[in-house]
Amino acid sequence: MTNRTLDESAALLGPKPRAFRTSLRELGILNSSGDLASQHRDRGYLYSDPRSTVIPSLNKCRHYSVVMVKEEGIEWLAKKLGIIITKKDAAA
Repeated sequence: MTNRTLDESAALLGPKPRAFRTSLRELGILNSSGDLASQHRDRGYLYSDPRSTVIPSLNKCRHYSVVMVKEEGIEWLAKKLGIIITKKDAAA
């Protein structure tokens, strides 16, 4: 079972990453800031992975999240976007 970032999911499904994110915003899956919309949390297809990094020049920690797509989410997104995928594509 593989979890993928949005960019990796876009590469698997076909559209360019920017167009893929735009489509997800139009469907209400992502909010305007690019994070996972609240109504799509805990549905089993996507999740937000909280992360942090240190900004050395400020000596501060920056927290952010990365939207991840679960294996079931690939098929769900393909259906939402009208993309036909084969089992061979899903294994890539």
